[in-house]
Amino acid sequence: MDHGIALRWKQAVVVTGLVSLLAAPAVFAAEPQASAAPLQEAPTEQASDLGLELRLQMVKKDLLVMLNFAEHFIASGETKTAAQLQAPLDDYLRRHADYLVVQAVDGANIEMTQLSAEIALVKTRLLIVLNYRDDAGSVLTEMKKLYAPYQKMSVQIQGKTTTLDEAIRQLDTDLARIAKK
Repeated sequence: MDHGIALRWKQAVVVTGLVSLLAAPAVFAAEPQASAAPLQEAPTEQASDLGLELRLQMVKKDLLVMLNFAEHFIASGETKTAAQLQAPLDDYLRRHADYLVVQAVDGANIEMTQLSAEIALVKTRLLIVLNYRDDAGSVLTEMKKLYAPYQKMSVQIQGKTTTLDEAIRQLDTDLARIAKK
């Protein structure tokens, strides 16, 4: 008998919850639209910026992991293993990193521009470590154009803080060094 009462009680709670959920759109639709419109734009824009920033942070972390793998394999003489990174790396850069970097630079948020510059720097370092001279040179040339207004911006790469122009100069030097080999 107690089991039957408990079952009916649970059913009543579930039905009440469903009715409340089904009635909710009608209650919110009754609110005036004029006051709701401005409030919806800002959170949507903020959510979009937050989503982009989170994706940029994830891409940076992924590229740092790939860079660590590449450095390890190159340092230990496993060039064949490092070469196997090329296809997945190219795919990842094309599908994720490159698109997000351009999208972030086009935005007005300086933090995302900074993060996109850091991604481009890590990408270039990775290409240099893997000895992809032409690709690294192309990325550096594109970075100089894309980030020209932000040359004095502070960036953080592998735990070190420097200016963007100094980081680009260092990558230019590293690229010139492997070009001589």
